[in-house]
Amino acid sequence: MAAEEPDAKKAKTGEEGYYKVIDGVKYDRELLESIEKFAADGQVGYPEAKKLWAEAQDGQGVTDVEKATLEYAMKTYKFTEKATKFLTVFLSTGKKSFYKVIDGVKYDRALLEEAQRSEADGQISWREAKALFEDAKDGCGLTGTEKTTLEYVLKNLKFTDKARTFLESQLAGNAPKSYYKIVDGVKYDHLLLAEIEDSAKDGLVSEAEAKRLWDAAGDGKGVTSIEQQTLKYALAQAKFTDPAKAFLEEKLASLLN
Repeated sequence: MAAEEPDAKKAKTGEEGYYKVIDGVKYDRELLESIEKFAADGQVGYPEAKKLWAEAQDGQGVTDVEKATLEYAMKTYKFTEKATKFLTVFLSTGKKSFYKVIDGVKYDRALLEEAQRSEADGQISWREAKALFEDAKDGCGLTGTEKTTLEYVLKNLKFTDKARTFLESQLAGNAPKSYYKIVDGVKYDHLLLAEIEDSAKDGLVSEAEAKRLWDAAGDGKGVTSIEQQTLKYALAQAKFTDPAKAFLEEKLASLLN
């Protein structure tokens, strides 16, 4: 449900007031001006759409007027595909009942909307997949509806390879007991280590495989200290082609700059 209009907003009237009326409909003047400014170069991009949403939330939640303003903007101005998807997802979430029915199947609305918001930047990362799974378990284990919802999400939304592998393993019951693996007292990323071991099965990790490992480690959110430690461990323990080794060493060194 949209937030109530704050009293301070309701109190402002006149030409320079809080609202702007177009064709008899009341819009948020400042938000509309921001939109017009962002659209001045021809289109509103994804980073600008995120700024507009943050401005609309405004510490009070998104009011009916702010929601109407964003919907008006999307009909009136050109938005990039990614910007349109982002705002469409955020405007459509948080409504109605606990469940959402799609093609006759009942899903957990909050979990589905969380997944949609996570994917609004293009894909669901490993960390976001972990958060989805933890929210689904909810301290009581997975219900049938929550499991069905995660399976639907896997089929219909975009994940990084590492995120997809994680969530599929969790749902199949084949996941490692911990996100981490301890070797000689040092903590490593369990899933990344498994990917490294798989890449090294033929005896040598190629440059293409090294690039995939780096992408898996970064996972859209940057390489954590644990992931760096895991890659360093891999370089010391597994065999890499010279280009593959040079690639990872250069990437790891760049994080120190």
